Amino acid sequence: MLDISPKTIFSIYRKYIREVGRLPHIYLRQFYQIQGSDTFRRLLRTEPEGMRRTKLKRILKVKIRLNYFATDDICTQGLRRLQLANTGDHIAFNRMLDVAYGRVGKLRYELLEPLLSDPRAARPPPIIPGNEKSRPPVHSMELRALLTSTFSRKNPLKDKDLAFPPTLPERAKPGSEEARLLGPLSKRREINMRWRFFTTEVKKVLPPLQISIEPPLSDNGANDDVRQSRRTGFFETDILQQTLDLAGYIGIPLPPTKRQRDPGIAPERASNPFDGKLPVRWLRRRYRELLGRLPILTYRPAKSESCSYLVSIPSNALTGGKLHASRLRFIGNEDLAWIRDVPHDGQY
Repeated sequence: MLDISPKTIFSIYRKYIREVGRLPHIYLRQFYQIQGSDTFRRLLRTEPEGMRRTKLKRILKVKIRLNYFATDDICTQGLRRLQLANTGDHIAFNRMLDVAYGRVGKLRYELLEPLLSDPRAARPPPIIPGNEKSRPPVHSMELRALLTSTFSRKNPLKDKDLAFPPTLPERAKPGSEEARLLGPLSKRREINMRWRFFTTEVKKVLPPLQISIEPPLSDNGANDDVRQSRRTGFFETDILQQTLDLAGYIGIPLPPTKRQRDPGIAPERASNPFDGKLPVRWLRRRYRELLGRLPILTYRPAKSESCSYLVSIPSNALTGGKLHASRLRFIGNEDLAWIRDVPHDGQY
């Protein structure tokens, strides 16, 4: 039986802190150190032994390989996940990045929660007159942009789906043919179906880390509109810029060859932004895959009352392993010379 004494828990916590210290970036170390301290503190405060043993098992939990042909057959939590991530397991490392940057878990809900309501928008009238609980859900402008974008979810919705969910039958329209033949749809059922559709589709959205502001073309009359953008998530931090820097920039010219550079001048080596022993190229690829799951929500100020939001992903993001044109190298003078010398009559 698993020992749940405080001595054993402190021993596991020390192992956890050692694995956290091996993570390749300071943000990851700070995030998992705070998360681990909160988790073990709650564990020590749990009085029933059965519940404490269950929580400790969850920290040490490892799901054994069930399907040897699956690509994501390893699912780990807690200490074991950190150990696999520090040894170079890309599945465990990607999962660790998803938790730290709010792609899954509690932080994901905290990033998405402010966008589920719009205090500046007028509340829709209740579907059942006199019943305040029968009001339909409100789609804020930020949430509307995320729901209708291909970068924040796999199957984006259309604007008409937000006004009239596709799960609602035609009986919900008072003037439809089905409403005249079968009778109108129950108002209570319509409320439940609207909220169920709203809750289901929101769970499929990948929240942004912050709302970026696009600089206006002119300064006249733009300052008031900029103040209207909401500051959510990591707005006052540089977490997003750090992530872009860690992923690196693709599409820059390759360093010169030995023939192109002078033999007496040593080439400058780029500084390593990571700590630890994991390869830099491997780590940059993990962060580029993270950028593919990290939509950027940009607020575009306007002089009128109407404004717009743009959802995008960085050009160096990896989405499904596809090769983008921005990842191709630039053609140099030597390459052009080789292309000109190649015969174009089909002979080699």
